[in-house]
Amino acid sequence: MTEQERKDWDALEEAAEKAGGYVDPHPSDIHYDMRAILKFCREKGIEPIDMTIRELNQFIIKG
Repeated sequence: MTEQERKDWDALEEAAEKAGGYVDPHPSDIHYDMRAILKFCREKGIEPIDMTIRELNQFIIKG
């Protein structure tokens, strides 16, 4: 990663954090409703990393 790419990435991460989310470093063909995941985790008092696969799968966006 070049110095400019790293600066751009840092700017994206900062903007995402201010908006209550984060930048996904590993994009894939599966898309998740990240806002719903964050809301779910706040309500359960857990971090997204602590979700089960079953819990995560309910937030897949069908396209």
